[in-house]
Amino acid sequence: MHLTETEWWRDMMEGIYGPRQGGARIIIDAEGASTGVGKTGLAVYLAKLFSQMVGYEMQEEDMTLSGAEYLQRWKEHPGAEQPSVIILDELGGAGAGHARRAMAQGNVDLGNAWQLMRKKRIITIVTLSHWMRADADLRRQADYRLWCLRKPIGYFRPYKITADFDQGKVRTRGYDDVGRIRFPDMAAHDDSHYQYLTQLKDELLASNTLDADELGEEVKDPEEVKRETKQEIAQRMRDNGKTCREAAEDLGMSYGWVSQNTKLTSKR
Repeated sequence: MHLTETEWWRDMMEGIYGPRQGGARIIIDAEGASTGVGKTGLAVYLAKLFSQMVGYEMQEEDMTLSGAEYLQRWKEHPGAEQPSVIILDELGGAGAGHARRAMAQGNVDLGNAWQLMRKKRIITIVTLSHWMRADADLRRQADYRLWCLRKPIGYFRPYKITADFDQGKVRTRGYDDVGRIRFPDMAAHDDSHYQYLTQLKDELLASNTLDADELGEEVKDPEEVKRETKQEIAQRMRDNGKTCREAAEDLGMSYGWVSQNTKLTSKR
């Protein structure tokens, strides 16, 4: 069963296009807080699928690693007339919603943004190693938890997030129509959006800080960083056998740009 045929997907679409006319807040984590089970890949896949379904053209800036980047992008997104999508990839070490930073102003701002989601029909997709690492208030405000399975890799289970009537205790409720849902390996598909986000995380890990907010303060020319990232992604595509024309189509760049900024490396 494809995920668009599941009860969870219908629930999502009802929240966006039904009487509520809202957005959605999704937390992606993993069984046993495992790494390498596709959390970021699932986030990118869903973001692209949601964007296609709601008629939104996803931008590279919609893939963020820090609370500050997310909030800035949140402000720039359309209003209630157009649903849109943002990824906040916590796996990169940004810590924007981490429970240990619960008193940080950035975390408070993030919670406030979620409370005002009715004014911005944004589908937010957050990735974490385990959802209990998120601040309790953010878990309470989230709509769905997607739990990536350790085995087999490439599957997740969706849960609806609810709150206890009396004490407001956060609970998760599974769906009865499907035990697990399959999603594609975005790395194996050489997806440009996935590669872009991976490159940003690589830069974060190679920096002197593991806080994406601090890293953002060190970057003097964001356009140059974006240009270099695109060049590295294009070169990786060429290394994996794609032609200049194919890489240009995937990246949304011209054939001439790819040709000038990459070189052919033969693996034969």
